[in-house]
Amino acid sequence: MRKNSDDHFRFKRNMTGVRCNIERNSDQQMSNEELKRRQCTWVVQNDFVERIPVDKQILFSWCNINLYKDDSNPGSSSTDREKILPQEKQILANVSGNANPGELLVIMGPSGAGKTTLLNCMTFRNLKNFRVSGLICINNLPVRQIQLASQSAYVQQDDIFIEYLTVREHLIFQSLVKMESHFSYDERLDRVERVMKELSLKKCEHCSIGLPGIKKSISGGERKRLALASEFLTNPSLLFCDEPTTGLDSFMALNVVQMLKGLAESGRTVIATLHQPSSELFQLFDKICLIADGRTAFLGTTTEASSFFSELHLPCSKNFNPADHYIQLLSIIPEKEKECERIVNGVCYAFAKSVLGMKISKAAQEVEVTIKLSALLKINKTEY
Repeated sequence: MRKNSDDHFRFKRNMTGVRCNIERNSDQQMSNEELKRRQCTWVVQNDFVERIPVDKQILFSWCNINLYKDDSNPGSSSTDREKILPQEKQILANVSGNANPGELLVIMGPSGAGKTTLLNCMTFRNLKNFRVSGLICINNLPVRQIQLASQSAYVQQDDIFIEYLTVREHLIFQSLVKMESHFSYDERLDRVERVMKELSLKKCEHCSIGLPGIKKSISGGERKRLALASEFLTNPSLLFCDEPTTGLDSFMALNVVQMLKGLAESGRTVIATLHQPSSELFQLFDKICLIADGRTAFLGTTTEASSFFSELHLPCSKNFNPADHYIQLLSIIPEKEKECERIVNGVCYAFAKSVLGMKISKAAQEVEVTIKLSALLKINKTEY
């Protein structure tokens, strides 16, 4: 009987604050704010989560991002003029925004809206055959890919591991590859140990990773946490995640998003794309960025989103998932294209003219002006 109670205690402790079924049923009767607070208590209680010093925290912003794709077919017959001026399709149009330290920003939108494309622009990834304009900034200073990579981490949607390695072996190997050369071997091992504690991987550190559906060892949620841990070894201040809950059940998805929320609360800037989060996940987001037809339809807190759509006479029903509501509103439905496009155009225009939209636009303009002035000062200095 004693052993069973000890196992139960370990189960509750290792679930990083997620309540057992009995406690979760009682949580459903609480207010949303109380539920949100209780779900994230593990972050406050976890002494292993390393905080980012204020001087290393990152304000990340993207200013007037435009992305075009060559839509012409090189194999088809065309005139000389068409060869010189290939047809281009605009994927992203004047997209601007920012993410603050201590916030979990989630990019959402219908399939094909440009969520992953925007994330690729933010991280300078997979942009071959695209023409991109705009600025990516850290603390209001423009950065290039090398500068961004040194301060950030990117967790891709598909996990790639060596199946025969254990969790610990994989992280040690990653520490040898990713951590800077001035770290000693013992310091790398200490970092691996700390990261495993931070991301609740200690219980499976000696388990082989395996292959999903073929040679299973660790769970889907543990694989996602391991992918995060691999990038977390360098202790980044800025974290990008592409569809981190794909392939997970609702319980594991909640566990992963709670973990991202905890990392944000430790002073990091966390940006993730999610396709269609549940209402339980939606409550954990600090801010959402809605992308529709390659444009910004909304960027702000979940409370601000509710007010914004209510003012447009497009409110979300009380017992309906807000994420589903917003995505359905911004989707282009076959045979209803004109009506859907009218709604999308109206929402995007209304946000651009709103207080939130104007604030984002003004911030982007100020960054561009600052950069132009800096360039002029450099030119004047070289002349003298």
